[in-house]
Amino acid sequence: MTEPQRLESRTNSIWLSQLLLAVVVVVIVLLVQAIEPETMQKWTFSVGVSAMVIITALALIVPWSLLPSWAALSIPFLDIIAVGTMSAQTTIDLAYLWAFPVIWIASHYGAIAITSSLVTIAVIVAMSELSSPGSAPAALRVSIVTLTLTFIAISTRHASQQTRAFKRLLVREASKLNEALAQARRQEHNASQMIETIDVGIARISASGEVDEFNDTYRSLYGIRASDLTAPPSSVEYDALRGAPVPAGNRPLQRAMRGEQFDDARTWLFTATGVWHALSLTARSVPSDDGSNAPNGALLIAHDITAMLRAENLRQTLTARISHELRNPLTTVLGFSELLLDDEELPARAHKQVNEISMAGQRMLTLSEAILQSGATAQKDELVMVPTDLSKVITQSVDSFEPMAGSKSVAVEWYPSATTFVMGDAFRLRQLVDNLLSNAIKYTPKGGKVMLYVTATDDEVSLSISDTGSGMTAEEVEHIYDPYYRAPGAVTSEVQGTGLGMGIVKSLIEQHNGTLEIESAPMRGTTMTATLTPAPADVEAGAQHA
Repeated sequence: MTEPQRLESRTNSIWLSQLLLAVVVVVIVLLVQAIEPETMQKWTFSVGVSAMVIITALALIVPWSLLPSWAALSIPFLDIIAVGTMSAQTTIDLAYLWAFPVIWIASHYGAIAITSSLVTIAVIVAMSELSSPGSAPAALRVSIVTLTLTFIAISTRHASQQTRAFKRLLVREASKLNEALAQARRQEHNASQMIETIDVGIARISASGEVDEFNDTYRSLYGIRASDLTAPPSSVEYDALRGAPVPAGNRPLQRAMRGEQFDDARTWLFTATGVWHALSLTARSVPSDDGSNAPNGALLIAHDITAMLRAENLRQTLTARISHELRNPLTTVLGFSELLLDDEELPARAHKQVNEISMAGQRMLTLSEAILQSGATAQKDELVMVPTDLSKVITQSVDSFEPMAGSKSVAVEWYPSATTFVMGDAFRLRQLVDNLLSNAIKYTPKGGKVMLYVTATDDEVSLSISDTGSGMTAEEVEHIYDPYYRAPGAVTSEVQGTGLGMGIVKSLIEQHNGTLEIESAPMRGTTMTATLTPAPADVEAGAQHA
């Protein structure tokens, strides 16, 4: 409690305590007038009563809040003297009236003030007893009155301290409660502000199944007025583009209001302005604050996926068109290659070269058909994991890139050792090696060298391809898998590329449950090490025998 608050509390208590004492004195005066009127003739009684009236008037008139805190002690001490004056020379024992000032002093002041009041009362009682020799022994009455009032003062002081402590506790707890409430309101306000600003439609549903709030995006999509959330939306939901309207009971909002939970519910929304929107809607229950299993409402989240679907349709159309256009020239290349391979007069060297052309064309045809059929997921769907001779795959890849390396005077060192079988898809492993070897040759300057070597243990098989090319910085290595990323040095060079090869390599490595490590430094070349899973010994032996 602050000092002004304490002063105000003390001022109010002065008024109440003094008024109560004055009322009791008035009642006593009336009783004395009726029962023992002769007492009214005694000047001490009259002076005491008059003093009590004056003291009461002072208590009500004086601005105690403007005076020092000790100034208010004058009122109870004057009351003590007034009560003592009233009791003098009378047969009426008014000692119990001292309880009023003693209780007030014990409620608002410390031990010094309490002791002073008790000593004052003891002196008054002693003087009264000494002036009346016919009464009971002075010491006995002083002791009784003082002990009684001391007990009252101690009890009052203890109760007052407990009351103030409890009041302080209540104030602290109320302050904490108000702070927690204010924080909760701030959090709720911040959450509402955040929900309003995001570009995802959100509907908040209460535990009773009623709509609490729609954010701006949701209202805009469905054509809902902020002033009337219960009004029907102006947009209409359809089960497909230009399909049939969704029945009222099957609409995502009604399902969420019934407590249903669902993921990626698709619907087409036709707005009042004649625009179609494809929506993906998800409903999730909100956990209860008390940790119980009972849901505390739900959230309906609407994602506008119109642009994504359009982009996907365009991608599929473009992919199908490119794949279709690739098949025609590839078919011609493969047809003429087969005719040349059937020519018995074709020299052995030319036969080998035409065979490489035929094999490369066949791989291109397989890739284009895979893209045409399954799009970007074709690689994952068509993997055939069988024991595959990695050394043979590498040898075929080196042979196919021999003309490219020869045109740049780049030496490719590969010394096939014993067969090394891994678990993998032969076609995809060839694609993996081709991408790594192609990059090594492309970025190695004229007269440089590319080295391939394989190491095998019981747990893994590693293929390392090192080159003496320009190398990369650590920052460039971090971005090497990013789609369409090419290092600044590669962009300014004459080397052609799309920035997609290493992303394909990463995907192929992951599909084979392998890893790829890259060591590179500017002007010191690059080493890429692909780690694959070896084929089981019994399976490898069967494959070698076959």
